[in-house]
Amino acid sequence: MALEPGTSIGIALNVTRTRVTVLVFNLTIIALMLSIMAARGTSADHSVMAHLTSSVALYIGFCLTLLGIYVLLDSQDLDAQGLSRPLPYTLGSITSYLALSQTVTAFMHEYLLGFEAVGETVQPGVTQSFQSLVGIGSLGDTGLLVLFLMGAAVWVLTTYYAPLRAGLKSPVPSARRWIFVGYYLALQIPICWVHAEAWRLQYVPADQSANMLSLFALQFVQPLLWFR
Repeated sequence: MALEPGTSIGIALNVTRTRVTVLVFNLTIIALMLSIMAARGTSADHSVMAHLTSSVALYIGFCLTLLGIYVLLDSQDLDAQGLSRPLPYTLGSITSYLALSQTVTAFMHEYLLGFEAVGETVQPGVTQSFQSLVGIGSLGDTGLLVLFLMGAAVWVLTTYYAPLRAGLKSPVPSARRWIFVGYYLALQIPICWVHAEAWRLQYVPADQSANMLSLFALQFVQPLLWFR
């Protein structure tokens, strides 16, 4: 919806509160995942490097979540109505979706690859019949593919579709919507580069060279890296 010249509109307070609530819930998920990964790191068979990519995604998601909360709260007018200004509100919404995208990245990378590893190994001390009963190793390629497609769909939704829809539905005049594109790229490009560096450190042997431009480009279609 475009505004007529000289007119303005505010975003309802309840709408802004919903975004902030979602971000707080995202912080809870990040804290839970970090605590689980920290508990795993205390065992000898889990090193910090094994969780590097997931940890980077959670750290970025944490920072984006706090940034999103700040922008959304700062978008409110300090008056009796407390309505949010459209431009900063939309920037806060875009930040919120990118924060959720990083949480999805960490969750899928951590657990989808974990399911794949479980399916390829036999747990010591557990009988084959018991493993079949609880489903260990029974997912198979089809099951993993379904999980991958579900995670990829959510990732595309939060990374591309939702920010695009937030920009298009914003009541900001069309002539100023280039700000949303610039803001999105200003966040997403550094994020993808950091992810490329983390991926190189975790998966590329030290004695081998890596094409960083290729790794960087792959981060824009990141689900392809989950199902290796």
